[in-house]
Amino acid sequence: MKFSWTSIPTIIVASYLLVACSNSGKAQLEGELLSTERRLQELEKSLNAGAIRNAGILRQYAQILTQKRPELASLLKELEKEGTGGGPVFKDLQARFGAVKDETEYFESWTDKVTELNSIQTAAQPSVFNDALSDTVNVIADMSGGELARVNAVSQQAEQQTNKSKNYGAGSQYIGNPRYGSWNHGSGGSVWAWYGQYAFFSSMFGGRRHYYNDWAGNRGYSYYHDVGRNSYTSPRQRVAQRDVQQRAKKQFGRSGKPFSSPYAKSRTGAKGISKASTVQKKSAFKSPYASSRANKSKFQSSTRASRSRTSRGSSRGK
Repeated sequence: MKFSWTSIPTIIVASYLLVACSNSGKAQLEGELLSTERRLQELEKSLNAGAIRNAGILRQYAQILTQKRPELASLLKELEKEGTGGGPVFKDLQARFGAVKDETEYFESWTDKVTELNSIQTAAQPSVFNDALSDTVNVIADMSGGELARVNAVSQQAEQQTNKSKNYGAGSQYIGNPRYGSWNHGSGGSVWAWYGQYAFFSSMFGGRRHYYNDWAGNRGYSYYHDVGRNSYTSPRQRVAQRDVQQRAKKQFGRSGKPFSSPYAKSRTGAKGISKASTVQKKSAFKSPYASSRANKSKFQSSTRASRSRTSRGSSRGK
């Protein structure tokens, strides 16, 4: 093969374009990191200043129900944290931002990082965060037996009639939400297991077990599942959700039974949510990490490698 000097300009131009694109991507990523950090700081200030409406309602509901049902005090105290900067919803957004900024999780490209940052920015909008808190407010409202009204959602009775959903008891809005528990897999199917601080939902209501296959086809409305899942779910959590669904689908396939995804149809029940949430609801839930087994493998192996690098770096710094 003969070398052609005429190909040198083409190589130089191509190299220049690659460098230019790389620099452009880096600049955009840095800009999104700053915007996301600023958005989170502003949201934290709003929470501390009592400027988030549903956070205030959450505190009021928790206090009212604590007086009427003191046996629920420890659980209600935990739920009340949701409306603060120390609550799991806000802390989860901070952790996701840190994973992008500190590169402790794998992303295939800078555009995937920007997508995740944009998702966090949406979730950190005060109006959207306010709507997201409606799930916790409504959990407490349902625990009151209807004495306290639901917010940003129709009544429990109306929701069940419209969606033909089952009543899974208090805390049903949290089932399937990775901040409050996870699906444990067994030969009989996947069963919902509450995290320690929320285990009272199980013991308080007779230790009722919730199976994925039953919940998937009969769940009711919640803000997380039907509006905000795209913004309030991390890449790692998306992979886990897809895994559970694939397990259930295979299990049903072997038994010859039809499988219904929990998101095969959207549940209605939202009422008076913000315009920002309405726009979010119309966008499809997509996971760049769940499109194939290969992507899942890359995500897991690269995350392990990243952790290893972080661990070695920390050890050297001690």
